Amino acid sequence: MSRKELVFIVSRAFALFLISWALADVSYIPERLFSLTHHISQGSVLARYDYWSSYYLVVTSFLVVRVLALLLVAGSFWRCGPRVQALFSLEGDNREASG
Repeated sequence: MSRKELVFIVSRAFALFLISWALADVSYIPERLFSLTHHISQGSVLARYDYWSSYYLVVTSFLVVRVLALLLVAGSFWRCGPRVQALFSLEGDNREASG
């Protein structure tokens, strides 16, 4: 097996790991949205700041951003472009050691 094929397999395996991580995080979205809508509906008209509504808005937003980032990075590793090949390649280490 050549080094390029090995890098391709490792890259795809890492992409599958990231995709499974993203899918696990997607399973939390309904609970976060339910909590967010509950606390927004329970908010007082007189209160200018509602801690729990703001908290769940931040938590939900970061969860969605994390899922999107994981899928974006997984897509990059799945395609296994030149940057990913350079990341897994040992050629850069050999140049640093000799230079």
